[in-house]
Amino acid sequence: MLKIIYILSTLFIVLFVGFIGGFMEIIQSANVIELSQKLHYPLYFFTLLGLFKILGAIALLLPSKYKTLKLLAYSGFAYDFIFASYSHYSINDTVLAISFPLFVLFILLISFLLKDKYTLYKENL
Repeated sequence: MLKIIYILSTLFIVLFVGFIGGFMEIIQSANVIELSQKLHYPLYFFTLLGLFKILGAIALLLPSKYKTLKLLAYSGFAYDFIFASYSHYSINDTVLAISFPLFVLFILLISFLLKDKYTLYKENL
């Protein structure tokens, strides 16, 4: 059961936050443009953030022998979620907007705590 939780939590971060979220930030979808205006961030910030999210997603899919890269990716995602929550808090945004990044941080924490016990694939093939 814990292995399924690890796989689902990791795939959620990789697919939705890393690849899809990163891609949407790079192409600067309407939602990203609206968010940048709301938070008073320049659009170029989201381009770089999107690139880092995609690189982080790739790093999370690497075999466990790349522990340093994986740790860097986990740290980067954690900083992203903490700063996203704080950014929404700073502009007196809704409770949902403030708490959602912290919820995703919790999912990331689950993946991080289970990463050494489980892997997404067999490494000894």
